[in-house]
Amino acid sequence: MALEKGRINSTGLIMLIFGFAVGSSALAPSGRIAGADAWIAILIGIAEALLIAAVFLLLTKRFPGKTLVEISDIVYGPYLGKIISVIFLWYLFHLGSLVLGNYTGYFSSLFLVRTPPIVLLASIILICVSAAKKGIEVITRCGVIIVSVGLFFYLLTTFFLSKYFEIKYLQPVLTTPAPQLLWAAHGAATFPLAETVAFLMVFPFLNNKRDTVPATFTGIIFTGLVMTGVAVRNTVVLGPSEKAYIYPSFHAITTINIAEIINRVEIVASLFILCMGFLKTAVLLYGVSLGTAQLCSLRSYRPLVVPVAVLMSILALYNFPNPVEFVRFVNNAYPVYALPFQLVIPLLTLIIAVIRKTEQRDGNSEPKGRRPPTESKRR
Repeated sequence: MALEKGRINSTGLIMLIFGFAVGSSALAPSGRIAGADAWIAILIGIAEALLIAAVFLLLTKRFPGKTLVEISDIVYGPYLGKIISVIFLWYLFHLGSLVLGNYTGYFSSLFLVRTPPIVLLASIILICVSAAKKGIEVITRCGVIIVSVGLFFYLLTTFFLSKYFEIKYLQPVLTTPAPQLLWAAHGAATFPLAETVAFLMVFPFLNNKRDTVPATFTGIIFTGLVMTGVAVRNTVVLGPSEKAYIYPSFHAITTINIAEIINRVEIVASLFILCMGFLKTAVLLYGVSLGTAQLCSLRSYRPLVVPVAVLMSILALYNFPNPVEFVRFVNNAYPVYALPFQLVIPLLTLIIAVIRKTEQRDGNSEPKGRRPPTESKRR
């Protein structure tokens, strides 16, 4: 019995990947340690992210219609496979708690200062629970609407900010030391572009499996280019003072003031950013619940959504004491912490599958080159 009956198309997948990736990078922009060269670091990070994505896309192409939990059982066997699956699901679970904690800290520090963080967190997670229970198709439809409107608002705010642009803040170019620039690029790749490895729990539900590779690459490149645009915009608006802000995009938008009529746009921008965070959290919550159900051979993942959401929320409250610590973790530790989940596990699984000549064909896993025994001809 299939745990998920919903289906999504390639356009929905591209939009969902974009909303997923922007979900937390909008609050903690990537490549910041490269200073004015952040946009160059992001462009380099796109190339690295595409290489990482190529690994898990080759894996999903070898096992079409299977999530990583199912692939692990096929490649490693029922016991070791479950250990690998638990490790991967932990990453999705922990990442979901980081996103929740990041958004809670954002709104607690800028808008709802006197509101207890647990109230904000509960408000966010309840919506995510509702979406996750309805399935990936509903989450994707939400993503198409949110991303479409969000992109229009991004272009609109960039247009409003254009009169504040100071191109001189981008000069001189490539003054960042090479090791620091490459580290910033690696940080941009792992956060958030390569986090699309979470879609190993979503790819099986794509209508046309042939669209998986082009749609994923398109989503990553599109996201990376928009992130590059945001980095350039923040730099030319804020200049050297950008480093002083925890949320530079927010402070860049606060400068918008058109004839004393169009102002306080940052409030609307924060709502769209929150919607992107909803998409990312919903996908991660869905992936953890679905993977756990497959791990335990349950008939439905929906009863697990609420318990997983509660545990994710509890962890979110204790991850980091303040947003500054979160930004420090993203810049210093996360690029190393995330790499085993984003690259090592998919690459190791792919290598073992190739060595054992294991692949998915016609709904059955079997060593490549072997043919099932044919029935004897009737006389």
